[in-house]
Amino acid sequence: MGIANLMALLACGLAMGFGALGTGWGLGFTAQGAIRGMARQPQINPLLFRNMLVGQAITETPAIFSLVVAFLLYFSADKHLEAPYSLAQTASFLGAGLCIGIGSIGSGIGSGLVAHHALTGMSRNPSAQNQIMLVMLIGQAWAQTGGIFALVIALLLLNGGGFAGLSGPNDLHLFSILPLSPGEIVGFSRYLGAGIAMGFGAIGSSIGIAYVGGMACRGLATAPEAGARIKTAFFVGSATAQSPSIFSLIIALILLIR
Repeated sequence: MGIANLMALLACGLAMGFGALGTGWGLGFTAQGAIRGMARQPQINPLLFRNMLVGQAITETPAIFSLVVAFLLYFSADKHLEAPYSLAQTASFLGAGLCIGIGSIGSGIGSGLVAHHALTGMSRNPSAQNQIMLVMLIGQAWAQTGGIFALVIALLLLNGGGFAGLSGPNDLHLFSILPLSPGEIVGFSRYLGAGIAMGFGAIGSSIGIAYVGGMACRGLATAPEAGARIKTAFFVGSATAQSPSIFSLIIALILLIR
């Protein structure tokens, strides 16, 4: 077993640990909104409970992405790798784990925030539930895009290949792979950099979109007659908030295909 195999195990834990963080937080936000609404409007408890389950099901998605990548990393640790002693191969595993783990934080929190405000809005104005539900579903889906970008980059990192030419000596001691070749240094920097760029880049956009979607849900509850203008602002604001994660995706892809 080489150092890359060992790093796959570490990356497995990082992927699932960070990935569960945001989702657990978001699930709590969703339930909090439902419980507050039930206390305010006991007569619509079944409606709020049903919509809470829908919101929590969507909020669970980032943790599922993290779980999939964590399993792939775990099984990679038992494989006969192309270059088990390559720092580039090691960085690809670490980058994949950090990318999906950190990238899922924003998606989990963001989806939960949207659902929280939607359920609170429904309890304040049950007659606007259809409009609020539509914005909640779109807002949650939009908040997931950062996590989806992170999943794509993580899968590309796991299937990078081309590490054989960068392999170091068959020894687990750090000093045995020094001095490093230029190709090894570049490979390590590229793969780890791509994971970090997309992982951190996904957080802000997802949470920003959540604020836009959450406020749209509250606005529809307060003034449903202004629904058209609120939805327009919601779409424009969410699209703008999405742009930083797209920039991160572009940089991650450039690093991978360079």
